[in-house]
Amino acid sequence: MALKNVKSELDAVFKQLEVYGEAKYFILRKSPQINKAVRASINASISASAAIGEKKQDMLNDAQENAEKAGKILVDLQKRLKEDYGKHWRQDLITSAIFFSPEQEIVEAFALLAIIKQTEIPSRIIHFRTQDPDSYLKTKTSLKVSGEAYIFGLLDCVGELNRVMQDSLNRPEFAKQVFAVMQELFGELERFMAYTHISNLKHRIDICRKQIISAKKLLK
Repeated sequence: MALKNVKSELDAVFKQLEVYGEAKYFILRKSPQINKAVRASINASISASAAIGEKKQDMLNDAQENAEKAGKILVDLQKRLKEDYGKHWRQDLITSAIFFSPEQEIVEAFALLAIIKQTEIPSRIIHFRTQDPDSYLKTKTSLKVSGEAYIFGLLDCVGELNRVMQDSLNRPEFAKQVFAVMQELFGELERFMAYTHISNLKHRIDICRKQIISAKKLLK
């Protein structure tokens, strides 16, 4: 009888840790797939920035397809976590780097693609299309990322734009357009420097500042 309360509490904690462990394992299994698709999308976007005509469009299509593939994996991952872990999965798991990273990478991919296509950068709610496995049709889908993943994903995008700049020096007008977006995006992100409690944020902003300076020199 003396351990009645202890037993019930430990049973609850054990179950919570068990579910957390399963969620962590599932994320670790899916994250490499997201990373692979994101890298393919980013590389295609960067290649598209230096291409013209039909080749450019093919690369943009490839970038879009891989970004959507990564997004679909993350949507399925979020759904699974909500079902298995519960409605507070984001609150409990999002601080873990294993989940934060996939969201950050997808923001980076969709943001870079939008800039290369000269369209609006997505909000934290990213809308895209997913392939219906039973037909050739695509279904409208959306996913929501955390605020911190959105910030870090956009900071990573600034770094990728520096690569785009280097590949676009033979197209000075396009390079200037890219730099203008790069500079404006950094201007919006720089204010988060004040939030020093967010791990690695100040360092990432400092890196982006150096990338802006480096990119500006390329235009001279």
